[in-house]
Amino acid sequence: MQTTASISRLQRAAAENHKALFRTQAISDGGEERSHQGLVWTYSGPHQPSQVGFPLLAPDKADEALDGLIAAYLKEPPSGAGCWSLDPSYPVDLGLRLLSRGFQPGWRPHWMGLDLQELKADHVFPPALELVLDNETDVVTTPDLPYADQSFGATIHQAAVGLTIRYLARMDGKVVGHCGILFTQGDFGVAGVYHVGVVPSHRKKGIGKALVSACCAQARSLGYRYALLNGTGDRMYSQLGFASLGKGFTWWLKMPRLLADPPTRERIALAEAVGRSHVFFLEAINPDLSELLRPLTNGMTLMQLAVHYGRVASVNYLMKRGVPLPVLFAWDLGWKEKASALLKADPGLVNDVYGDAHITLLHIAVERRDKELARLVLDAGVDLSIRDTAFHSTALGWADHLGSLEIGAMIRAIAGGAGNEGADAGG
Repeated sequence: MQTTASISRLQRAAAENHKALFRTQAISDGGEERSHQGLVWTYSGPHQPSQVGFPLLAPDKADEALDGLIAAYLKEPPSGAGCWSLDPSYPVDLGLRLLSRGFQPGWRPHWMGLDLQELKADHVFPPALELVLDNETDVVTTPDLPYADQSFGATIHQAAVGLTIRYLARMDGKVVGHCGILFTQGDFGVAGVYHVGVVPSHRKKGIGKALVSACCAQARSLGYRYALLNGTGDRMYSQLGFASLGKGFTWWLKMPRLLADPPTRERIALAEAVGRSHVFFLEAINPDLSELLRPLTNGMTLMQLAVHYGRVASVNYLMKRGVPLPVLFAWDLGWKEKASALLKADPGLVNDVYGDAHITLLHIAVERRDKELARLVLDAGVDLSIRDTAFHSTALGWADHLGSLEIGAMIRAIAGGAGNEGADAGG
């Protein structure tokens, strides 16, 4: 892509580049691409994840394609699976169809793009830093190097001859960082930047920025016009000239859940009816309360699914049938008075835990920096000593780690000082 491009065209180019990455990684792992009814995914055996890259499915063909994908995973399970999409997805309800079949909502990738003619190069880097164009050195054993097992080394370079480069950063002769580029060609040809990683002991020195700058300069010298990436360090990339192109979607499938409880046609239909607020259908099939309370394959409840999509009619239907509305779900619907009323009616609800990590409402308030929710649950007498199961930290520990200073101060005021058991940050 050598001419000036629109944001939508660059987004499409980012999708095509990621698809090329998934394909290249699968081939380098001894795997392949598979397809069913226009849906394409990678498969590299039971010990590697599968990737579904940016599907474009006709609405009337999507169910058959996705059912074929799930059947393939049940027959030959990968270690896990992910599905990526631009926003909007195609079809627009792709997410609901995936959630109904066992996928979980994922994080939202942030696409960023740079016209390489505008690469900003006026940066000061460590004088002892050495940047080396190196597609051969094995960095898997480099201690604490992020993405070391995904680095664009010899195996991937051989799977995509001439389409990858990798820069290594060295300090005192030791590898301390890396960054790779995968090139795509044709109408959507761009330089895709991947796996920017620096060992913790050498961060905040400009090494990551130097690596990306070197990769982009090399891409420009090879005649490429645009560099694209999925940015987690927005500030660093902005300093190099990258600009936001918008966000996408991801969904993730945990194989143990799929294998333990494969979705049936009836359960899929029920979940999709809830996610679309098809109350007439729900009333017509009249499922038992036990069926309405039973979690989906992905672990979500039907109430959680309804709240996830903001389907008030489905929420009201489920409540009418006897399905309880958790305090968090009421809050997420904007029903703040309802959330407060639920806590007043049953104060014990304030210590309910949510998600696989078993986090409390106060953990959630800290993560969201939601002072109003924090005040509600603190006033309701939340147990400050509860720790999540992922990081084994109290809500105060989360506040300190995430820099949520105001909520941290609110917690300490309730706890009565750092010596209180509930004020132990842990983590």
